[in-house]
Amino acid sequence: MASYMPQRVFNMCAVTAVQHTASEDTTIEEFAKRISDSYRRYYIDDGYEEDIVLAAHNVVKFIESSFRDTKATSAVRQLQYCIKKFHPSGKKRFFLQGTIFTQQKTPLPNRVSQCLNDIVVFHLGTLSGKFPIAPKDWSL
Repeated sequence: MASYMPQRVFNMCAVTAVQHTASEDTTIEEFAKRISDSYRRYYIDDGYEEDIVLAAHNVVKFIESSFRDTKATSAVRQLQYCIKKFHPSGKKRFFLQGTIFTQQKTPLPNRVSQCLNDIVVFHLGTLSGKFPIAPKDWSL
């Protein structure tokens, strides 16, 4: 059963696009196309490839402006951890996260701006101790 892409999946796509630009010598646009092609069979949204590109560039700008001498890719692992394990409200995610449990019934009209808002919340929450630091052996 097809649904719209949930915000947390969109956020993870944008943050992972940032990660892949450094680790795989690819561009955000190339990664967004590749991941969008794989998600087309699950989600019925239109235009999320372009939105992932825009959101990923916003994430890069935010991280690099927050940490002047830091590459955006160094903060990505922590953001992925937060997106996977927590709601932006601070509540821990329920362990049953399959497609049947996370269906988005309506399109998200502001997913790009909401992505940046969630990233800021996760970043500030990590700095304040609201969200724990990802364990050293954690990976997506």
